[in-house]
Amino acid sequence: MKNKWNVAIISALVSDVLAWVAFLWLLLWPYSYQGVSVTQTAGGPASQITETHTSLLAANGLWAIVPLLFPVVITALLLGVALSGNRKAAELTAWPLAAILLGFCVLSGFSIGMFYLPAALVSIVTAFLLLRRKTEIKAR
Repeated sequence: MKNKWNVAIISALVSDVLAWVAFLWLLLWPYSYQGVSVTQTAGGPASQITETHTSLLAANGLWAIVPLLFPVVITALLLGVALSGNRKAAELTAWPLAAILLGFCVLSGFSIGMFYLPAALVSIVTAFLLLRRKTEIKAR
């Protein structure tokens, strides 16, 4: 019995670590934002094209942290539920938290969502493990 609970905690921890890796990668990777600017010269048709590569933090400022941190908070809550050992809390919150994270990945799929998809998939495994533990205890 105790072994399955440890597997659920490890799974929740892996999900949280994956979310943190995606958060830091998206926030600080210097090629997260790419842009092109064209400068027209005053004398004629010649123009200068400049490519810009920067991180999301540099391009968007501190407000970019909020949407990027949302999956990290969800996985941290799931880890807290797994660590608490409270069966009722796991029963009530594990699946909704995993579903919220998967929904976030689907809704933001073409921008940042795909980076958090591994964490969402592992959180689904965690919810399954927590639910499986609950059913095994009830079977006794």
